[in-house]
Amino acid sequence: MTVLFGRVFGLILNIIYSFFKLKKTENKVAFISRQSETPSIDFRRIIDELKAEYPQYKIEVLCKMIPSSIGGKIAYIGEMLRQMNALATSRVAVLDGYCITACILNHKSDLKIIQIWHALGAFKRFGKSILDKEGGSSSKTAAAFKMHNNYDLIAASGDKCVPYFAEAFGQPQEKFIPIGMPRMDYLTDENAAAELKNRIFRSYPQLDNNKKNILYAPTFRDNEEDTAALRKATEELASNVDYSQYNLVVAHHVVDTNKEEVYVDSRNNVISGEKYTGMDFMSVADAVITDYSSIIYEALLKNLPVYIYCFDREKYIDERGFYIDFRNDLPAVYAENAEQICKSIERGISADETKTENFKSDYVNKKFPSVTKIYAILIDELARSVYDGRYNYKGGNNE
Repeated sequence: MTVLFGRVFGLILNIIYSFFKLKKTENKVAFISRQSETPSIDFRRIIDELKAEYPQYKIEVLCKMIPSSIGGKIAYIGEMLRQMNALATSRVAVLDGYCITACILNHKSDLKIIQIWHALGAFKRFGKSILDKEGGSSSKTAAAFKMHNNYDLIAASGDKCVPYFAEAFGQPQEKFIPIGMPRMDYLTDENAAAELKNRIFRSYPQLDNNKKNILYAPTFRDNEEDTAALRKATEELASNVDYSQYNLVVAHHVVDTNKEEVYVDSRNNVISGEKYTGMDFMSVADAVITDYSSIIYEALLKNLPVYIYCFDREKYIDERGFYIDFRNDLPAVYAENAEQICKSIERGISADETKTENFKSDYVNKKFPSVTKIYAILIDELARSVYDGRYNYKGGNNE
């Protein structure tokens, strides 16, 4: 039934799309996302660079999450029509996640699609790596909706990520460009970090109290049982922080409906808001606690010590799994309870420095002074059909 529905759905969409394809291709670059309602930092940086250096390109941005309600999903059809129009009239489309219209439709031959995945680095298994497993799609659904088809280039943050991403996307390694991601420029920009730090302190002056800030940024849980376990673990962490020395910031996953939480005097003194991402809060953080989130890679780029609070490790590994050796490869300090995590931070225990640098070189290697500029150059060359493949993965010899 799923396969039949997918085929019929794809046929209908392609019939509709055939009328959009009658439109003239414009000198345009489309940015499409269903990860958030606003452009990601990767999108924003590329857009700003294109506007500054390649003003001949029109920019169209479509960012809309798929609502959970039936009515919202029906209304989302209108967004899909807007996506069709953008894809039919653009020379290049940039994505940051799975986009149904980008993958299931038969596009004009001159449209080039770049996938800049929303997670930095390869960590927990996703996409086609977890088909027919809990937390993943069924293989029949993936085939019916052509999951991760039609990509011309796929971004990767380092050479060692490529084989894992190739498995997740079901795409050949040669399509990958392990040149990093634009957010790497943002994460390593000291001026931008200072400005963001000031903004956060203006929003939360309580954090500017001469104490060290601990950031807890857990990954998303997608069912009630796991969400309840995460809430309990968060409360235990908040109860174990020494508030005479530290503040605690809890930044939920970008697709989570919870708001950020800031604890400064005790676990009972909590302020909630909805202003910043976990990556933003790293500008004021002295230590980062996570579990299975790829925010680990961003923290390492910021040279912040990482602590893994893996309270549900066995369950998560059984259900999801990882591309790398979770316990041995990551340069982080591990604990399965909140007290151990807090004690490690208080004692200044952190991962081995050599192990950290080697890991960064393999998985989050910033090869260019400005990764953003490279993407702008790449998009311009793709739009003009002159890209020569020089950034594509060549078995680790991409320097």
